[in-house]
Amino acid sequence: MADNKSSMKSLRAYETIRDMILTGVKRPGTRLILSELETELEIGRGPIREALMRLDRSGLVRNIPYKGAIVATPPTRKEIRHIYDLRVTLEVKLAIEAMENLTESDFSVLDSLLTSMETLPENHYHYDRQFHSHINEASDLPHLCTIAQTLALVVESVLSIYRWETDHCKKFNSEHRAIFDALKAKDADAVKKNVEKNIKNGLDIINETYDKMFRIF
Repeated sequence: MADNKSSMKSLRAYETIRDMILTGVKRPGTRLILSELETELEIGRGPIREALMRLDRSGLVRNIPYKGAIVATPPTRKEIRHIYDLRVTLEVKLAIEAMENLTESDFSVLDSLLTSMETLPENHYHYDRQFHSHINEASDLPHLCTIAQTLALVVESVLSIYRWETDHCKKFNSEHRAIFDALKAKDADAVKKNVEKNIKNGLDIINETYDKMFRIF
């Protein structure tokens, strides 16, 4: 029971710190000091240390010897382009594999996520990633899903520094609905086309975000 409670606290710490980074509360280069996180999260140091190690593996945090944990610096534009190329190749494959496995229950979950996104919530990115993750996991290729999640987290650390504009959210919502319809119709060509379009259009948001970052910093 004690181990289970510790694991739950570690998961809660991980999710809370992750969301602080993804929403820009904790900026790149910020030191994540254990004593301060203890106070902010009201969780002990053990679970927080485990959460920081997990965040290090995801690429959002760097654990540096003798310095501690620091919010990772976003990747360069060149690296981002390579990441997007990899994401397109990988997530198209995962979606095609998932197409044959998705059940009516899965489509109900995806439709609910789409409905939430269409209300244009502040945490739109959260529903966006849930939508893609649910599709990826239906592929039944867990190791590739882990790679896809890591690539997405690195990108989200940039995407979430600024809130997406309403027009961006509406465009992504339309693209997500097209992916949903293609999956339900089991149209592999349409799945490939719409997943690729959705991921590549995210690169436009990345470029806009980087422009803002460079003007500020």
